[in-house]
Amino acid sequence: MTIRRLSLAPLAFALALAAATSACSGPGGERPAAAQLAKPTGLVTVAQAKNLLKRWDDGVKRAELAGGTDYGAVEAGLAARIDKANSRLREMLGESVRTSHATIVKPRFAIPAKRAANPPWFMADFARKGEKGWNQLIFQQTSGGWKVVAMSGTSAGARPPVAARDEHGLATVLPAGERGGLTASPQEIVRAHARVEATLDQDERARGLFRSDAQPRRLGRAKLALREQARGQWTMTRQCRPTSGPFALKTAAGGALVWYGVTSKERFVARPGAGQLAFTDRPTAAVTHGRRYTKRVTVTSAAFYLAVVPKSGRIRVPSETAGYLGATGS
Repeated sequence: MTIRRLSLAPLAFALALAAATSACSGPGGERPAAAQLAKPTGLVTVAQAKNLLKRWDDGVKRAELAGGTDYGAVEAGLAARIDKANSRLREMLGESVRTSHATIVKPRFAIPAKRAANPPWFMADFARKGEKGWNQLIFQQTSGGWKVVAMSGTSAGARPPVAARDEHGLATVLPAGERGGLTASPQEIVRAHARVEATLDQDERARGLFRSDAQPRRLGRAKLALREQARGQWTMTRQCRPTSGPFALKTAAGGALVWYGVTSKERFVARPGAGQLAFTDRPTAAVTHGRRYTKRVTVTSAAFYLAVVPKSGRIRVPSETAGYLGATGS
């Protein structure tokens, strides 16, 4: 918002102006309408947000028809990398690269005010006709225009809580380093998530932020079981780091919604006398091309998460949108 400042005037003129203003201001000294502060406006209008959502859906469809090798026209950063990786994986598994593009229905948007988010971003939440579940996208203004930079999906009965809105209907952004009265800031949540994954749910302080059914804790326990299976022959370690976001909105119930990305590297190193290592689950077997390893292997993956932060209590992480980025080894 730009506020014009009046230059100083001679004292006599200033007094006359003050008297005239007082006479015209009405009861209670109210300011004339022309002097009212301008109404805040959103980063985009709802109509523009709907057009951007349709443009994204059409762009993904075109990218998939072209083989799913490039989503850069409508997505950026980790979002484009994950969609490309998943298209490649579906092809390896003998599945269609194309995903559902049923008509988008029941969209709602959380649009912050101008200058409330830097770089500018907003959230779209929607369903598809005839399908169950909800989808969320984070659109961010990039040098190449508005593009999707984060995503999540929730079950039919778990649509994310409504974002808090001010008197102008604009969404309230929670800055990455601020708690806003909650148990942790968005940055602290993301770091704790990465810590829970990296320690296989063994870090009591980090896991204490999350419910036991939250995705980082479930994943940590699953990887701990995998490490126990390999014990004695292969040493497994896991490295995780935040790579996208966080994008956080306050909710009408006093909590927050936080979207963020995490990249993980899972390393296996053979111990003396170890047997060959091969992955049997279909996705990892496809990414590693069914190879059998004798010395070491590193599998790299990435995922977007949505954390639902209550006003009090532990955090839910109901959504994981993941993709395998590659594997190397010998």
